[in-house]
Parts: sequence; C-alpha cells; structure tokens
Amino acid sequence: MRRDQAGLLVGYGSIGRYHAPVLDAMCASLAIVDGKEEARRQAKEALPAARTAGSLAELDGQGLGRETLAVIATWGPSHAPLFHELVDRGVRHIFCEKPMANSVAEARRMVERAERERVALGVHHFIRFTRFAPALREFAAIHGLGEPVALQVEGGAGCLLTNGLHWIDFASTLFGAPPRRVVSTARAKPINPRSPDLMLYGGTAIWSFADGREAVISLNEHSSLTLSARIYFRDAVVEVDKGVERISVRRRDREAVERFPAVTRTGAAVETLLEGQLPGMRSFQEGLETALEETAAGEVVTSPAAAGEEAISSCIGALVSAREGRAIDLPIRPDSPEGREPWPIS
Repeated sequence: MRRDQAGLLVGYGSIGRYHAPVLDAMCASLAIVDGKEEARRQAKEALPAARTAGSLAELDGQGLGRETLAVIATWGPSHAPLFHELVDRGVRHIFCEKPMANSVAEARRMVERAERERVALGVHHFIRFTRFAPALREFAAIHGLGEPVALQVEGGAGCLLTNGLHWIDFASTLFGAPPRRVVSTARAKPINPRSPDLMLYGGTAIWSFADGREAVISLNEHSSLTLSARIYFRDAVVEVDKGVERISVRRRDREAVERFPAVTRTGAAVETLLEGQLPGMRSFQEGLETALEETAAGEVVTSPAAAGEEAISSCIGALVSAREGRAIDLPIRPDSPEGREPWPIS
C-alpha cells in the first residue's frame, strides 16, 4: 500500500540505487537529488515519474516538509551537513547511510538535534536489518551453545570503516554492549572507489569487550578477496559470508566435551547444526524495507541514530589507535580533540 508521504533520495550512486525503488514503492511521490548530471539522467531513466534536482534548494517550495521521508545516500563527509539542511527545511523523517558522520562530535550533534527536534533518524547498518545477532542468540539458546565469546572478520580490501563499521556494530549487538578499548594497525590508502579524497583503511583492529570477549577485524588492502566472518562459542563456531545470507554452525562432539570438559582440551567442530539461512533472519531487502518503514512511521527501532554514533566512535577509535601507537579507551568523548577531528571516511 502506497503512503501519502513524499519520498526524497539525496544521492543516486551505488547505494542510492538500492534505496530508490524501495522509496518509489513506499511513497506517493519521489524526488531524487544528485549534483551530477549523469546520475540524474540515470535516475530519470530508471524512475521516469520521479522529480530530479541538482540540490535541495531546487526543491524548496515543492512539497518538502515534516512528513517527507528522506534518505541520505551520499559520501560520508556530507551526511551531517545534509541532515542539518533537511531538518532546517522541516523534514522530520530521515534515514542516513553509514557512517552517520565523519567525526564523533558531528554524530553527537546529529543525535542531539534529532532528540531535541523530534526527528526520526535511522542509520544504515545492514547486519542489524537482517536480525542476525538476535536470531543467532535465539539459535544458540535452543541448542545450548552458551554465550558468544569472540568475533573474527578477515578478508581483502573491504575497509575497516566501509565494512568494519557494520561488523563492529554487529559485535556490540551480539555481545550486548559496546567495546571498552581498541588497539589497531589501521592504515589508509587513497584507493576508495567513491573518490580519491576518501581513504580506504586496511590493517587489523582488536576491540575489547567485557568478560574477555574480543572482536578482531583484519582486512588487507593488497588483497581482492571478499571478507568472511567467524563467531566463536565455547564449543561451537559460526561461519558466515559477507552478506550474512549463508550461515554454517558446527560444534564439537558432545561426548568428547563431556569426557574432557576443560576448555583447554580443544577439538574440532565436527557436528553440523545448520547450513543455510538462520531461522528468524530477514533478507537484506526485507530489512531495508523495515528500516525505512520505521523511519517513515517515526519509530526507529531496528537501527537508531545512537547505534550509528556508537559505531563511529568505535571505528574512529581504531584509526586514532594506529596513528598514536596506543590503545584507545572507548567511547571517544565528542568534545575531545579526537572526537572533534573529521576523517575522510565513507
């Protein structure tokens, strides 16, 4: 059923193209803003009924208002300024691509303004959309796997920010609290396909959580292999692909564990509990639609702005750690020098 809300998409790049048809189906009308003429041409070709414009100012007086559902799908450094431009124009339903902002301080200002002016602000953390963390915890409870103890993500040039942000947010959701400290070897290269002004970060980061749990993300900018992830339980391991669409859950032989229960008597996970999609998960498409529906309704539950701020703090902490050669306590204070510093991230 189509809404009577107007839809607005700012940015018709590789990510904006995912949002456009969803917004078109949800909203009574759709406007697409992109500063590049070629992007506007492609948008008009794909969605002939949509209005296109080169800037938000071109749409002034053309129906932008409180009930407009706006999606920000541009490069990271422009997210916070666009959010404020939209709020200044009265828009109160905004969904923002990750990273929500390019500094901890800017993310905090977005959260505070959203709370103060009653703006429904959601962020695009796609693993949250899929319900992977709660579905995995439910599966673990059914099979008596206990608590998850570690996350390991590895692969090629996926970027500790571009993809790492999704996974550290997943780890925080899975472990039930954000990390307390990070140490990292993060390094920047100007090979980000979005722009030579945006960095792609390789290296390894280790985030420490309560009770000795850790999340380790190691992505090498010299390799083109896609990332994969493992979640460890005491006697089981979950393996997952980048899109979290195919899951493998295996555990150790239960009789062997009963005979030699000490955790130091390690062994292979030989019993397969699941191959395929985890029960209770959503597809990416279903998750995106749900997140946009929540934002449109003014009730952001799945991926709220606070989660965006938390993930940015965790990931920027890794960049600061590598630069300064020391562990960084988290969260980073927004009013600190590290919190105010902008980064070329997307």
